[in-house]
Amino acid sequence: MNAFGQSLLPGAAHQLFDDAALCRAFLDFESALAEAQAAEGLIPLEAAAAITAACEATPLNAQALADEARHGGAMAVPLVAMIAATLEQRGQTHAVRYLHFGATTQDVVDTAQVLMTQQALAQLLSPLEQCIALLQDQAARHASTPMLARTLLQPAQIMSWGLKCASWLQPLRRSHAHLLSLSKQALLLQLGGATGNQSALGEAGERIAARMAKRLGLGHAASSWHTQRDAWLRFGLEVAVLMGSLSKIAKDLALLSQAEVAEVSEGAPASATPGGAARGGSSAMPHKRNPVACMQAIAACAQGPGIAATLLSTMAQAHERGLGEWQAEIAVWPQLWIQAFGATSAIRDALSGLQVDTVRMARNIDSLQGLVHSEGLTQALAAAVGKPLARARIQALGPLALARQTPLLQLLIEDTCVQALPEGPRTALHVSLAAACDLGLVTEPSARLCNRLLEEARI
Repeated sequence: MNAFGQSLLPGAAHQLFDDAALCRAFLDFESALAEAQAAEGLIPLEAAAAITAACEATPLNAQALADEARHGGAMAVPLVAMIAATLEQRGQTHAVRYLHFGATTQDVVDTAQVLMTQQALAQLLSPLEQCIALLQDQAARHASTPMLARTLLQPAQIMSWGLKCASWLQPLRRSHAHLLSLSKQALLLQLGGATGNQSALGEAGERIAARMAKRLGLGHAASSWHTQRDAWLRFGLEVAVLMGSLSKIAKDLALLSQAEVAEVSEGAPASATPGGAARGGSSAMPHKRNPVACMQAIAACAQGPGIAATLLSTMAQAHERGLGEWQAEIAVWPQLWIQAFGATSAIRDALSGLQVDTVRMARNIDSLQGLVHSEGLTQALAAAVGKPLARARIQALGPLALARQTPLLQLLIEDTCVQALPEGPRTALHVSLAAACDLGLVTEPSARLCNRLLEEARI
């Protein structure tokens, strides 16, 4: 990844799926394989001990593995050669014949991917759980805080800031649950051998696989998944779905932080760096406070759909070993998790320092002179004069309210269609019209739904 790409991600993201983790996972696979085979009597105990020791001592070179695989198409060949060289250097050539016995390249690479993904999942869940906790807190504290709801980027009705946070919360909770559930079906050892049937391992194959899975802390697959990638890819696609949910939060926060709206902001600018730049600052305009965390999340999530599409395109893998599809999958799989971790961390940062301006929220509502209450006002007026006339009068008076900076409620009360009513019905209508504009009353449905969603989260 180039320097610009790195600047959009937290430092910890670059440790996911790095060369050191890949090499360690390769060696862990070979050690676990030898130990399990020795425990089942398939290879000598002394050979397994030698292989395990050699795996501990072998300084794998990821670049050398990649260079060799570029020519031969299989990473296991140079991997085995490097471990074998260590065995020979240690005078343990007797163990070379048992090294990598009964396994194939895809067994090693798939299991290494699983081991690294297991760590990536743990890394991803941490900021995700923090995001969930932060949104729960915002929702609980602001269940009844009125703000403008917006549809098609235009002011619509009144909702609560708490409900908005609770709405963002729901898909994050669902992705958290799905990731945990799908991980049980996806984080599985791969041990199929040349064609997926463990033929070289004989009737001990399943027991060896079970031992290896336990040793590596992975699940045990009922059969090889060399070209049956549905559970694995379904797991990855949930990560892409999470990225979509995170991107939605980032976009909403960024729109709400625009100076013309100014209902939220990511927090006070950080202290100036040695270079003189503050977090969210501009090189040309000192007054600016850009939503940097939102920017980072949106940039990271923008890659999700493309990676997801690539993953889906690789499922049609021919026969018992894919030709190019599997290789394309494993090439993009790490980037999916790296970008998702970056996006989740960015949203966590945005929410942890979020400043909510409830006064500005109220001011933005007031600036519309009650037009956002048009549905309730129409219903109240329709009860007295009929729906066609009620709708027509509110449509006519709405622009006047904005032009004259006069509340729509006041214009309605003064309108001839209301003044023409008898005193009793007119007084009752005044009460109904006022109730339709009462912020406390119109925010109640949002508060109820917000609290219900929070209660469901606690069950």
